[in-house]
Amino acid sequence: MKKLLLLFFVIIILQSCNILNFNNCKKYHTDSIVFRAHSEAMSTNIQFAEEKALLLAKKVIAEDIDNYIIEKCNYKSFLSDSEFEDKITIARNTILSDIKIICSKTMKKGEMYKSFIAVEISKEDVDKEISGRLNK
Repeated sequence: MKKLLLLFFVIIILQSCNILNFNNCKKYHTDSIVFRAHSEAMSTNIQFAEEKALLLAKKVIAEDIDNYIIEKCNYKSFLSDSEFEDKITIARNTILSDIKIICSKTMKKGEMYKSFIAVEISKEDVDKEISGRLNK
């Protein structure tokens, strides 16, 4: 009985350690209203860990936005406008500069820093930017 009780407490203690390292930025996902992405990064430098996590999250959200743009704009638009690709590239860069950080957490693990981040941008903002660029 004592061994079972001791084992139970060891398991609880180990689980509580995992709870402390919980990444609450993972709960954010893309839905019908907004694009969202999350990531994490580790480094011995706190600023580098945070910047790396942000860059990774922006990369993920950029891929989602690219796919959305491709679905939204058909190939006929591409064929009818010789500057279409340049307009989309400018719109994409503007969109990526408007991304908001919605969750950020950095913790120290030994000699390393672990940074968690989540970013978002509304689909309405993406649509406005694309429409505005293509209509110029």
